[in-house]
Amino acid sequence: MIRWITLGILAGISLLLYLLYFNNTTQLHTVEVELNSTQTQLELTRTELGSTNVKLADIETEMQSTKDQLQSAETKLGTAEAELQSIKVELQSTETELANTLDSLDTIQAELGEKEIELTELQIDYDGLMAGHGYTIKDPTYGEMMRFLEDDDTDEAEYIKDEYECTGFATDLCNRAEEEGIRCAYVTIKFPGGRGHTIVAFDTIDKGLTYIEPQYDDLVEIEIGKSFYKCVVPKGSYTYEKPAYDDTIEEVLVAW
Repeated sequence: MIRWITLGILAGISLLLYLLYFNNTTQLHTVEVELNSTQTQLELTRTELGSTNVKLADIETEMQSTKDQLQSAETKLGTAEAELQSIKVELQSTETELANTLDSLDTIQAELGEKEIELTELQIDYDGLMAGHGYTIKDPTYGEMMRFLEDDDTDEAEYIKDEYECTGFATDLCNRAEEEGIRCAYVTIKFPGGRGHTIVAFDTIDKGLTYIEPQYDDLVEIEIGKSFYKCVVPKGSYTYEKPAYDDTIEEVLVAW
């Protein structure tokens, strides 16, 4: 009886050991399968990492090439900017020279215009002399008359009632014109009621008889029957006002 019990126990222990072995073998196989799978994944991962490293190396090479290209482009840009600045400076210098040249041209043209006027006036003088205008005292051109009036300071004299009035201005301007070799007329204008006024006149070769108010060097466009103050053409911004008396022009006497 004891023998059978012992055999039963041994058989049970053997079965238990077998089951344990079978279970361990199964687990070991499973672990081996998982390990193999893991190794396979590791190999794949290693392969992928190698491929990635190659790609990274390629990318790094491309980035270095791009960096070199950028540096080259920056260098070229710096050179281009320097050249552009140099061109800008040269352009400014050229513009300055052009402006100076234009100014010089304007000056030359102005001088040429003056010379042409002088030549024209000389020709007019010559023609006038050939036609019998004046000898020691001559009739001026309109331009000569205006330059004489501009240089003369008779109009700057002080008007003094009953001492230095229109007759004084007219007399002095005539005398100074003759001193310059220019023929000038003493002009008496008669108004109603015995009143009158005195101005001067020049028989310009190119524009004919020209009346001048000697107190202001203004032109006078004489017209019989018209108020004198309306006949004066002011060269400035001032105007002539109607006087308290009747200044209608009745008669004009020109004495050379």
